[in-house]
Amino acid sequence: MEDTSIHYLGWHLEDEGHGPASELFHKSHVVDQLEEDEQPPQAFTQSEFDELYDEVAVLQGDFSEDDLEEIYKGFQGTGFTEWDEFLDARYCEGCDSYIEGSDEAVNHAVQNHGYSPEEEFGEPEYVHGIRSMSVGDVVELPDSYHQVRSLGFEEISVGGESQ
Repeated sequence: MEDTSIHYLGWHLEDEGHGPASELFHKSHVVDQLEEDEQPPQAFTQSEFDELYDEVAVLQGDFSEDDLEEIYKGFQGTGFTEWDEFLDARYCEGCDSYIEGSDEAVNHAVQNHGYSPEEEFGEPEYVHGIRSMSVGDVVELPDSYHQVRSLGFEEISVGGESQ
């Protein structure tokens, strides 16, 4: 059994929504209306991928392409379909990092940000749950990468030479 990873495109972390992740996010929304030379890339070197994406969760289990829609539903903040991995994931604004679980988030805040749980209750305000999965985000299966599109998923290549 190999892990499946969820990678979020970092458009929501860029200043004022301007940067390479934001551009990819917007192009992915209108891919059908773009000329061929304007299309979002379908191949990324590992370093390009790492600059654009953050791993936000790791799923245990045997997942395949047949499970992509269910994974997507599990990472939607609907109040009905969320998976535990989505609900447990936390983001720390203070250091731009993802953390698994509320207890780990509090430990992180104590160790890295001087947070005092004796004086405050629960997680600090700069640590919160993650956003829902969106267009441009990627599900990494053991042997392939699949990018969320406006309708469905499209397989992409990660790790090859620069295009």
